[in-house]
Amino acid sequence: MSAFASPVPTALTLLANRPAKLAAPSPSVGPSQEPVTADSVGHWFSIHASLLISHGAQIGTIVAACLVLRALTKRSINRVVHHAAKAAEGRTGRLLGGAGLMAGERTRQRTQAIGSVLRSLSSAIIFTVGGLMIISVLTIPITPILASVSVVGVALGLGAQGLITDFISGIFMIFEDQYGVGDVIDAGTAKGTVEEVGLRITKLRDVDGVMWYVRNGSITRVGNKSQGWSRVVVDVPVAYTENVTRAREIMSLTAEELYADEAWRDRFFEGKPMVVGLESLDGAYVVIRIQARTAPQKDFEVARELRARLKSALDTAEVQVASLK
Repeated sequence: MSAFASPVPTALTLLANRPAKLAAPSPSVGPSQEPVTADSVGHWFSIHASLLISHGAQIGTIVAACLVLRALTKRSINRVVHHAAKAAEGRTGRLLGGAGLMAGERTRQRTQAIGSVLRSLSSAIIFTVGGLMIISVLTIPITPILASVSVVGVALGLGAQGLITDFISGIFMIFEDQYGVGDVIDAGTAKGTVEEVGLRITKLRDVDGVMWYVRNGSITRVGNKSQGWSRVVVDVPVAYTENVTRAREIMSLTAEELYADEAWRDRFFEGKPMVVGLESLDGAYVVIRIQARTAPQKDFEVARELRARLKSALDTAEVQVASLK
């Protein structure tokens, strides 16, 4: 019997050994998870400590330098803009009046707009340069970032072309002091008194009380009636049969009396009204012209008062005034 015994294990033996094999733990297929301990953290810091300290110190220095430089730049800009606005306000020949808005409001808005533009530009430049320096410290490739920024900038420029045009035009208008709060201007699309000057739009109030919002980019020419001085022109048609020399003397005396009046003296600019002479001849009348320089926006007031006094003086002297047809 023993000679014919099979060396192959019997089924009973295999079944008896199987539970022991199933009970054995299966090997893990995932990455080994080591618990985070104080020793592992300390080991990581020991490897990267010098890198963190050197980079952190450089980044902190760059940020601090940007903040200090921005504060100094902001302070210098505020001081320069304030002095420039004061000089523009007190410049000879720059007179404001009759618009219901004070010169202080004009100066405040102009200073605020110019200062805001300069501060924004300086901050953008300073922090952009600082950001690029930090990126170079971290050894991050700058070329892909600059390429992405360029693409985004081109897309925004094409989409907001009108807005950028308004903004740039507003900057130049404010810097050049083309007009300000209280000025009476002709902007082409609208005429009226300037109530607010912004970087994108200008607000005008016309004679009917309508508020106009004019985009700065749409203004191609501006006629400012409030800078320097205004001119009064009064034409008086005298009958052709009247003595022209006598009529001119009466008109000249009336104009001098108006200039000598203390209530009206401050409305004139650089001299008294003058009788220019004969403006035109016609078979029925002779036109005699009087003109004078006045403070800005005072020409209509002076013209009305001068016409009223001329009418009274000519009637008293029995000088016949002709009718224009």
